[in-house]
Amino acid sequence: MHEDIVNFLEENGKASGHTIKVYALSTCGFCKRALQFLRDNTITFKFVYVDLLHPEIKDKVKNDLVKKYRERLAFPFIVLDEDKENQRVIVGFLQDEFEEILKKV
Repeated sequence: MHEDIVNFLEENGKASGHTIKVYALSTCGFCKRALQFLRDNTITFKFVYVDLLHPEIKDKVKNDLVKKYRERLAFPFIVLDEDKENQRVIVGFLQDEFEEILKKV
């Protein structure tokens, strides 16, 4: 979702067999910790800083996330295995939850 209107940055690491997409804010401490956690564990992922998007695109992305995933909107907003049967969304950064995910990655 959003690849047609948003340029996601990709960080290459270990191939995990999963797709990880992170919607973050450039000024968010929890977002920085989540991204650093993925980098430190050399996990491949894509990310975008939503607050740096053009206002119209930013609004569309935020509305789409709430509509599609029916989750509260907070950052980081992480989508695992988008559009697959085992799709999962994580809102916020809890290191224990990330470590649990890594066991499955």
